[in-house]
Amino acid sequence: MTAALIITLREGIEAALVLGIILTYLRRAGMTSLNRYVYWGLGLAVAVSLILGIVLQKIGFDPENEYLEGTLMGIGGIFVASMVLWMWRTAKNIKRHMEARMDNIVTESAGSRGAAIGFLAFSFFMVAREGVETVLFLAAATIGRTGILDLIGGVLGISLAALFAILFIRGSLKINLGRFFTVTSIVLLILAARLLAGSVHEFAEVGFLPMSRNVMQVLGFFVRGQTSSLIVTGLIIIPLLFMLWDFRKPDTAVAAPEENSAERRKRQAALRLNRINQLGLVVTAGIVVLAIASEAFAVSPFLDPAPQPVISERENEIRISVADWEKGFLQKFSYQVSGAEVRFLAVKLEDGTIATALDACQICGIKGYMQEKDGNVVICKVCNAPIPVDTIGHGGGCNPLPLAARTDGTTLVVQSADLEKQARRFQMKGE
Repeated sequence: MTAALIITLREGIEAALVLGIILTYLRRAGMTSLNRYVYWGLGLAVAVSLILGIVLQKIGFDPENEYLEGTLMGIGGIFVASMVLWMWRTAKNIKRHMEARMDNIVTESAGSRGAAIGFLAFSFFMVAREGVETVLFLAAATIGRTGILDLIGGVLGISLAALFAILFIRGSLKINLGRFFTVTSIVLLILAARLLAGSVHEFAEVGFLPMSRNVMQVLGFFVRGQTSSLIVTGLIIIPLLFMLWDFRKPDTAVAAPEENSAERRKRQAALRLNRINQLGLVVTAGIVVLAIASEAFAVSPFLDPAPQPVISERENEIRISVADWEKGFLQKFSYQVSGAEVRFLAVKLEDGTIATALDACQICGIKGYMQEKDGNVVICKVCNAPIPVDTIGHGGGCNPLPLAARTDGTTLVVQSADLEKQARRFQMKGE
């Protein structure tokens, strides 16, 4: 249940935050005629993401597919950045129009075909990106079980994200538009930068883009789970703090000179509703922040077994018994060559075969790999790239470098000469 809740909440909150910022801006700027295009894009994205996610799951599509993730992140980052640029350009016009009281020009701008299409496409891609990833990640996290608790957790996560967006819009009606615009523009640019960094990382991970180890280490820092959770938490807290600054001010609405009792009750009810929305936003945001931040500070969900020393036996072979190995669990070994510790790893796959590779990759060097506790995936320690266990030894990108081996009954056999050839790699400084 917890895993499903966190997945849907994390994937949904970014889309909810961005859409909430855009809808709040349009409402405060008097351009609500564009809202329907945002909602159309939202509805279309939800339908498409559910259908596409289910289809991809049925055909066995890898939820960690780097090309899909890289493409979706890249599109999302470009659209967020383009929306910020649009807001900057439009904000200047709106201010000038408001000062001149030229509401008709604002209305014409709001009804332009280009802006309508832009908002529809923006909301579609932002929600579709999160939607498809949510369906795929949920399928991967709940594989082998379809319990009611996972369903409840998923629904609760999506509901919290949606509630946050609704209260974010309703609770920001009385805030300073200029301050809100400045702060949220910064928030959106941070999000766009993270998405674009993630896109580059995904394509570099499979070797599609050439990348150095140092650059991959920087990109990996921004895309790894803990950092991502902290960034999302910050994206929520920053605008909320500035909104709270405006919440502290008493409402300045005053009664009209000829206000009757019905109008007074209506005005007081509106004030109470606004306060309830503001309080609800603070409480909901607090729950969201605690849920996402708890993931960042949780105990590491990774396994990193210490390498077991091995020696060369007869015919210069290293022989390791695999009879007691559990399927899917990473095993690490080390072999001393001229003072260098050459590390290699092995894993028993579901079909009983043994996959072997060096505990190093071509891009990120000899830092090595660890394994997710709850997933059939190994993780690069440098760039946080997820590598499906059944691809170990295939090479390419961030996949562990191949190491030839064979099995002799229940014994894994590795030629010591193959490890000796790698001594220079593991002796290199700065790795």
